[in-house]
Amino acid sequence: MIGLDTNILARYILDDDPHWSQRVSQFLETQLSVQKPGYINPITLVELVWILRRKPGYNRTKLAAIVDGLLSSDVLVVGEAAAVEQALASFKVGSAGFADYLIAELNEAAGASPTITLDHRASKNPPFVLFSQEA
Repeated sequence: MIGLDTNILARYILDDDPHWSQRVSQFLETQLSVQKPGYINPITLVELVWILRRKPGYNRTKLAAIVDGLLSSDVLVVGEAAAVEQALASFKVGSAGFADYLIAELNEAAGASPTITLDHRASKNPPFVLFSQEA
């Protein structure tokens, strides 16, 4: 496997850099295979979504489709794929951010639940619980 950094994926998806995007595309399309896949760890995936969501036209639906595409690729391996899939399913129907859902899924996988938060939007979605000083 070959580890892929956020900027590699961003240049590939956005195709926004005249110098790097073409080189990155060529690398990914010629160097990755089922036998030698690219590895995307959860931190890289969260960074990628953060970058893309700031770009015009990258709404929740488009972001979800991109993550779906990465998960279903034959030449990519997404770390913690089960947690990513669950987070993505929650992201598609909920109001919290993708990173929030992935944090909660990884916490649950580690046996830590609920996930306490100060984020009011996230707290409206299980397994989040809004922090209370009374707790």
